[in-house]
Amino acid sequence: MTIGEVHRVRKCRLRLTSNAWAFAGAHAEDIAEHWRKRTVENPGFFNGRVLLMERMSLTGGVLEADFMESRFADFLFWKDQGLPAAGAIDGFGSALIRARGGEVLLARQRAGNVNGGLIYMPGGFIDPRDVTVEGCIDIDASFGRELEEETGLAPSAFKRRPGYLVTVMPGQVSIAIEFVSDLEAAELRTLLLESIARQAAPELEDFVIYSAPPAIEDSEVMAFSRRALAAVL
Repeated sequence: MTIGEVHRVRKCRLRLTSNAWAFAGAHAEDIAEHWRKRTVENPGFFNGRVLLMERMSLTGGVLEADFMESRFADFLFWKDQGLPAAGAIDGFGSALIRARGGEVLLARQRAGNVNGGLIYMPGGFIDPRDVTVEGCIDIDASFGRELEEETGLAPSAFKRRPGYLVTVMPGQVSIAIEFVSDLEAAELRTLLLESIARQAAPELEDFVIYSAPPAIEDSEVMAFSRRALAAVL
């Protein structure tokens, strides 16, 4: 798949391999020192297990991909290096939240998180909780959990559009589900703000309504979200 492309996908077939990330092993000492410094800056960081994409293909409207397990500290070191070629892709789930009129609501992440201050489609890592006993990844379960954790609203608060929206960026692949509300955009934003206000430690601080794609020079909006919105708006 070409960098910058956005694909409508009808099905995802994702699985976990037993492979170890060679990059993490080769840079173990640097990762440990980087983690020490970053946790001084952000004490809330947690070195949990995350799944990183190894390879992917798209054929006949089906996305197939393999994932391997690593630690958040490994990912953070790689991310802060600019996602260099390292045998991994940052493959993650996103929620494309739409109001009744078709507008998209993007979230602004609160300071102290890995994307603090930036605007993006809510979402996050695919992690071991999403792996079935057969070794397959339940991507819809991952999306649902992330949506509820970040916004406080369950998937049942929305209508799910069939399929997935896959956005390919340098070192990144966003796999998004479109969640459509019955509310008008302003009402939906109010609901979302009230929902995160009830959370003990919210990751998000605001929601921004878009009826047209963000400008390409708008660096506050993460590039994968700018690209996805250009495709749907």
